[in-house]
Amino acid sequence: MSLFLTDISPPSAPPPQQYRIFSLAGRMARAHYICYTFGSLSAVVFLLYLLGFAALLMGSFGRTVYITSSVLLVYAFLPIFFTILTIKRAHDFNMPGWLALLLFVPIINLCFWFIPGSRTDNQYGAVTPEPSLGLKIAAVALPLILIGGYLATAGSLITSSNDVRPAAGPDSSLQSYTP
Repeated sequence: MSLFLTDISPPSAPPPQQYRIFSLAGRMARAHYICYTFGSLSAVVFLLYLLGFAALLMGSFGRTVYITSSVLLVYAFLPIFFTILTIKRAHDFNMPGWLALLLFVPIINLCFWFIPGSRTDNQYGAVTPEPSLGLKIAAVALPLILIGGYLATAGSLITSSNDVRPAAGPDSSLQSYTP
């Protein structure tokens, strides 16, 4: 009797699309793109923070490990990872991956945050699932936190012209040397 009951199953919705992060194939929605970008930046900063403390404990070898790790993470991992994410984001609005080269053009690279993805299947894959409310809130909050942090610290870095004093001239009490 259990044989017959296992044959009957209710229709189910298709499984949600899983993001294969390190694959160039597929699409990525805006909210996921923003969250993965800020998440990876935060993870690298936190990892470098931990490595900095470990470097203090390891002495001169720790300094070498920290510098090597920093260079690999910041100049190798992050650019490659951001390029992969941006290629998938370009696929979402039915553009080729070569458009990801705009990632390296300042200000223009923000277009990937604002261009909506195509609402139907395209040549790069099926429609991306609708992001959850929490993911949408995070995608809006994370850039605002970054901009707010920048504006909060930028004011302290700018000095007004009234605070700048001219350098003092030579001291008049000095006399020239005469042998």
